[in-house]
Amino acid sequence: MTDVDPYRPPGVGIRRPDGADEELALFGLPAIALATAIGSVFAGTVLIALNYTAQKRRGLGWVVALLFGPLLTTVALSALLIGSRILHIAPMTLLVGVWLAQPPVMTALAALLQGAAIKQRRRAGRRMAPNALAFVIAMVLLPVLALFAAPASAILAGVISRALTD
Repeated sequence: MTDVDPYRPPGVGIRRPDGADEELALFGLPAIALATAIGSVFAGTVLIALNYTAQKRRGLGWVVALLFGPLLTTVALSALLIGSRILHIAPMTLLVGVWLAQPPVMTALAALLQGAAIKQRRRAGRRMAPNALAFVIAMVLLPVLALFAAPASAILAGVISRALTD
């Protein structure tokens, strides 16, 4: 018999595959604007949360993704519903206005929160996440937006409009 114990962990450190030790890429401001244009402020906040995760600030990333993102999305959708019900603005006009306002607002927010880290990463010549990945993430998040955020916004807007009209 041999003295080799097959259940003992190896004595040498196990290396991860090539490139796995690299830091995660950040999404730039154009990627956040693209995701916001496609998937509303919800997708933009998810990319901001992923940026925090890439910076090894996971706790802040979770707060942004699970609290700040749904809250901003609910506010944006509620503004649409309240604007059309109370202010009697044509729904399509209001929708186009809010849709056009979301990317610049989220880009400004991302620049405020993460602009310095993004600029530093670009100056150092480090890898940035591709805009195509931002597009895919936004497309994947659209059903989440439709299933969860839109109904919550409709309920909130209904409660607010009833309170304001009574």
